[in-house]
Amino acid sequence: MPTTIPPRDADGCHHPTTEAELAALVRHARAAGAQLRVMGSTHSVWKAIVTDSFDGPATPQNELTVVLDHYVQIAEPKADPAHPGTKLVEVQAGCHLGLSPQRPVQGRIDPGGSSGTDELAPAPWHDGEWEQSLTWQLHEKWKLALCDLGGISHQTVAGFISTGSAGGTTKWSVHAAIEALRVIDGEGNVHELRESGPDADWFRAAGVGMGLCGVISTVTFRCEPTFDITGSETISAANKSDVLDFYGDRGNANLPNLERFLLENDYVRIMWWPQFDFDRLVVWQASRAEYDPETKLIPYKEIASFPVLSQVAASMLLTVLGNLKDPERAIAQLKSIRQHPQVVANSGDLQSKLRLATTGDTDDDLPSEERHLHPWLDAIAARLSRDPITSGAAWIPLIEFLVTGADDLIIAAMTLPILRPLFRKLAEMVPTRIDSILGVFVGAGKDGASVTQYFQDRSFLGLPMDNQMDDLLMPTWFTELWIPFTPGDGKVQAVIDTMRRLFAADGTAEGAYEETGFYSYELYAAKADPTFFLSPATGHEDVFRVDVFWFAHSAGNPQKLFKKFWDALEPFGYRAHWGKFLPTPPNPAKLLARYPDFDRWKAVRARVDPGNVFLTQYWRENLGL
Repeated sequence: MPTTIPPRDADGCHHPTTEAELAALVRHARAAGAQLRVMGSTHSVWKAIVTDSFDGPATPQNELTVVLDHYVQIAEPKADPAHPGTKLVEVQAGCHLGLSPQRPVQGRIDPGGSSGTDELAPAPWHDGEWEQSLTWQLHEKWKLALCDLGGISHQTVAGFISTGSAGGTTKWSVHAAIEALRVIDGEGNVHELRESGPDADWFRAAGVGMGLCGVISTVTFRCEPTFDITGSETISAANKSDVLDFYGDRGNANLPNLERFLLENDYVRIMWWPQFDFDRLVVWQASRAEYDPETKLIPYKEIASFPVLSQVAASMLLTVLGNLKDPERAIAQLKSIRQHPQVVANSGDLQSKLRLATTGDTDDDLPSEERHLHPWLDAIAARLSRDPITSGAAWIPLIEFLVTGADDLIIAAMTLPILRPLFRKLAEMVPTRIDSILGVFVGAGKDGASVTQYFQDRSFLGLPMDNQMDDLLMPTWFTELWIPFTPGDGKVQAVIDTMRRLFAADGTAEGAYEETGFYSYELYAAKADPTFFLSPATGHEDVFRVDVFWFAHSAGNPQKLFKKFWDALEPFGYRAHWGKFLPTPPNPAKLLARYPDFDRWKAVRARVDPGNVFLTQYWRENLGL
C-alpha cells in the first residue's frame, strides 16, 4: 500500500516522521510537477533553502517545503572493522548537531525579506531538545564524538554537510568521517551510497549537494572516542600578539606566522578588528586532551563576564552604529531588541548591569518624563560637540535610553528635531573614536598588550564557541571565501596584506572606516577535502577562510560591503561557502571553474533528478543550471 504523505501543516510545511513518508513526499512532488526543498535550521541564506515562492501558509500548492523536526533518531553505534577504535553511527537527517534554535521566530538571512516578508518570521521548527542532539547523545550514551564541529552546532546534520561547512582545523574533517549516505532521488527511490560503493560519483555529489542531488535521509558518521579540549583566547593589538606574528614582520623566531599557526594548532579561530587606530586580534586556539570525567571544566566565555547582558549591550551599540543615518530605523530595530525574552527577563536591573558590563558606573540620570526629554537630549548633543566619545561619556547613556526608556518617551523622542542632528553628530565622530567605542567589548591590555582567558571543556561543548551568541540579539550575515594554499607558498600572508591595504584606504580615519565598517572579520582554516565534488575545500590543498561580517540590524545592503572582498580577493581563486552570500551578480562560469569535478557533479544531478524537483531559480542562477 502506498505511504500516505504527511499533510501540509499550518506553517506551510510538511513534517514527515519516517523515511517512507519523506520518499512519498518526493514521489508526490514528481508526479505533480512540483518543487520540493528541505529546510534545516535556516542558518543559510534564505533563498538557498526554500522553494521559489515560499511564504509559509500562503505558499503555492505546487511547492513543497519539508521540515525534519520529527525525523531525528540516532541508531546504536556499530564497530568499524576498517578503522579500529571507531564506531559507525547512522543519524536521521533532521537531527541537530547541538542545541536546536528553539524559538517562536527565526532570523531569515535575506536582505529586504523574501516574498515581501520581514527578516523575522515564524519558525517552522517545532521540536528539538538538547538531549535529542547528536553530540549530546554521542557523549552521554556512548562516550563518542565527531572529530570536528563548526563555530556553532545549531545546524541539522544534513544541512551542515550539504553546504560544505567545517570547523577551524587542518587536521580533521567531518567530511572525511562520512561513511555512508541514504539519499532519496527525484523519483522518490531510496539509495544507500558509499564512496567505495557502485555509485561513488553520486556519493561524492550528494555529500555537498545543497539538496540538489537528492534528499539526504540519513548520514553514517565514523565517530571516535570522546575527547576534551584545552585552550586559550588572547586579545591584543594585531602587532602585539604573544601567540603569533600576524603581519609576518616582527622578526621574532619564536612566534609562528599566520600560516604556521593555522597548520600547527589543533583548532584555531581568529577575529580581526582592523579599524583605524584599533586593529585588534582575538585569537582562540585549542588542543585535544584526553577525556577525563573528573576534570574541572572551565567554559569559554565569548563576551565578557555577563554573557546575556553584554550581548544586549553589544546588540544595542551595533544597531545604533549601523543606523546612524536613519534614527527612525535605529529606534525601530532597538524596539525589537527591547522585546527579546532575555531583555524582558532582565528588565528590572538591565540598566545598572548594562553599565557595569560596559562602562562602569556613571552619573547620567535617564529622563523619566517627557518634559525632561528635550533638555536631556540637548545636553547629550552638547557633550558630543565638545568631548571625545569615550566610555560613559555620551553614547552609552543614549543607547541605554533607547532600549530601557518607556515607550511613550521613545515615541516622543522620534518627534523631536534634536534627534536627527544628534545622530548626525555621532556619525561624524565615530570614525575617529571607533577605538574607544569598540574597546569596551574587545578589551586588550595596556598599550595593546595581550590579555588571556583560559578554558577547558568537553569537545562538543567547547568547539562550537559561538553557540553562546544569540541569533536575534547578534544577527550576523556573511560571505565566506575559501582560498586554497600549500605550506610555504605565501598565499595566507598575501591575503592578509591585500586586506590590510584595502582597510588602510586613503590613510584617514574617515576613509578607513568607510572600508572596515564597525564589525570584525573572521579567519579560519579547513582541511583539504578530496571526497566531495563541490566542497569549498575540494582537492588536496588546505584552505584559508575569510569571513566578511555584516550586522543584520544595519541599514543598507550587505552585498555592497561583500563585493569589495569578492573583487579584492579574486586573484586568489577563492571558492565560496554555499550557505552564505555568494558573489553577485552570479557568474557561474568563473566560480565553478575552480571546481575541477563540477561537470561530474552536474551529470549526477541531471541523472538523479530528471524532473528538476529539487531545483530552484536561486540555484539555476548561481550554478548555471
